[in-house]
Amino acid sequence: MSWVQAASLIQGPGDKGDVFDEEADESLLAQREWQSNMQRRVKEGYRDGIDAGKAVTLQQGFNQGYKKGAEVILNYGRLRGTLSWPV
Repeated sequence: MSWVQAASLIQGPGDKGDVFDEEADESLLAQREWQSNMQRRVKEGYRDGIDAGKAVTLQQGFNQGYKKGAEVILNYGRLRGTLSWPV
């Protein structure tokens, strides 16, 4: 089997069986570049989602803690004021 016949049997993505098809190489490169860009965008979107989720969760936790802390301090202040009142 000659190398031309062997090369024509091996077809990659975008190849139509022509060994000397230059457009197939460009198509393959464009396809790989597109896939690489899409993978990069998915990773960026995932990271952005994680960051946004952390920010929302952090703010909610702060709000809950602030509310509970204010309630405790108000009760403590009332108790302390009551105990320090001269009888």
